[in-house]
Amino acid sequence: MIRKSKRTTVSISVKILFWVPVIVLIHACGGDLIEASSNPKENLAEEKSSTNSTEAPAKGLTDESAPDFLKAFARKHNENEILITTNFGDIRIRLYQNTPMHRGNFIYLAKQGYFDGTWFYRVSPGHVIQAGNNDESETGKKRSRIGDYKVPNEIGTGNLHKRGAVAAARTYYQNPGKHSNPYEFYIVLGKSYSPRELELLAEKEGFDLTEKQKQVYARFPGSPHLDEEHTVFGEVTEGLDVVEAISKVQIDNGEWPLENIPIRVKVME
Repeated sequence: MIRKSKRTTVSISVKILFWVPVIVLIHACGGDLIEASSNPKENLAEEKSSTNSTEAPAKGLTDESAPDFLKAFARKHNENEILITTNFGDIRIRLYQNTPMHRGNFIYLAKQGYFDGTWFYRVSPGHVIQAGNNDESETGKKRSRIGDYKVPNEIGTGNLHKRGAVAAARTYYQNPGKHSNPYEFYIVLGKSYSPRELELLAEKEGFDLTEKQKQVYARFPGSPHLDEEHTVFGEVTEGLDVVEAISKVQIDNGEWPLENIPIRVKVME
């Protein structure tokens, strides 16, 4: 049964969720998320000694230990096919090899069972559907166990926000390095642009169009204003119709679906 979600305070497309008894603040800026839980950094020396192994530090991952751990985990685990199961159908995703930390992070969390029971909790029509969170206390406990960390950005790869792209959410607040939130991701819907519309968007948003962007967005809908702002680390290979169906559900004024959309995530061996 899909449980009715709790209503939350919403301001300028910013959703704040509170878990009880574990309180986790999630902050979204400009509608493109996020920040998550807190976990004390204890025995940092002990954590650093584990960063070159595929065994996570006993105290959980931190900003210091995560990069080496995720790179090592990605080297050991070559899988790149992901199955997301929803009540609307299945979505298959291929993770990119040129974003090893994000690929390693997603596989690690999936193998830890983190995503199971989280939701597509945000639906921005014509823009994105976003997953990896909910308002259940168990999710906060999982985050506390896995760790309080960010994933360094892997933006300079040329991966673009075309329709079906899978990207990492992030906070825009005090985050000049554009580090990714490890727990939440979104799938791009976007819109189609004529060459002139694309130029006008670039002028409005203050970015320079590359030749690759011009070529890709001439063929595919997308959200080009998010390029170079978030790390794109995969794409939908099957189930884009499911993404479209989810994007059409009824939502409240904070882009929260009126009925929960739980997911399960499996790494395909």
